Amino acid sequence: MIEWHANIMWHHTEPYRRFGVNIGQRMTVFRLNDDSLLVHNPASLSPQLQEQLKRIGKISCITTANLHLHQNLSDWWLTYPEARFFAAPGLYNKRTDLGFDGILNSTTSTLWRNQLYQTVLRGNDACEEVIFCDPNSRTLVLGESLLLLQEGSLLKQFVGRLLGCNKEACVPLPYQIQIKESKLLRQSLQEILTWPFDHILPIHGDPIVFNGKEKLAAAYLWAFHGDRIS
Repeated sequence: MIEWHANIMWHHTEPYRRFGVNIGQRMTVFRLNDDSLLVHNPASLSPQLQEQLKRIGKISCITTANLHLHQNLSDWWLTYPEARFFAAPGLYNKRTDLGFDGILNSTTSTLWRNQLYQTVLRGNDACEEVIFCDPNSRTLVLGESLLLLQEGSLLKQFVGRLLGCNKEACVPLPYQIQIKESKLLRQSLQEILTWPFDHILPIHGDPIVFNGKEKLAAAYLWAFHGDRIS
């Protein structure tokens, strides 16, 4: 894992193929005030990752980003029975084999209230995403709704150029097309843009370092103008 902010926040990226290329998939770990860990979008649970997590703290909460990213949950459920599991919107009914402790929404959980900001990016009925912000590291943690493919293999950079997200972060076109309620999307974005963040860690692609608020607003300019971009 990479320590993103000293003793407060870490992230771990594993291979994930989309658009025919490995764009990576990111797990984020937050340290809460009681010194326990919140794991967001859990990755494949290898012995090495387990050992790294054990060294930094005890896992108390496991959260999911959206209803599509759940493939690793069973292993975490079996390995960390004392942790509390929280489902993204739509996932509770999809994974009935897991006994979730709650469903994440636009109200911050009492377990991390006054520590992390939390909301749901609305407007996409097919896939609402859970968004977090850590004020200590001034970092926004997004789902699949923002992408930057600037670093890595030549193939990855080429796909970034084709998608228009090699120089600046953009909203992938498939996600744009799924937006049915632009007003709800704008309301979510207006809330998120009041949060204290400078950097963005999307689930896929490269980290967005510095000027994150301006880059997020620029990527979603089409939503405020009521028109999609291609």
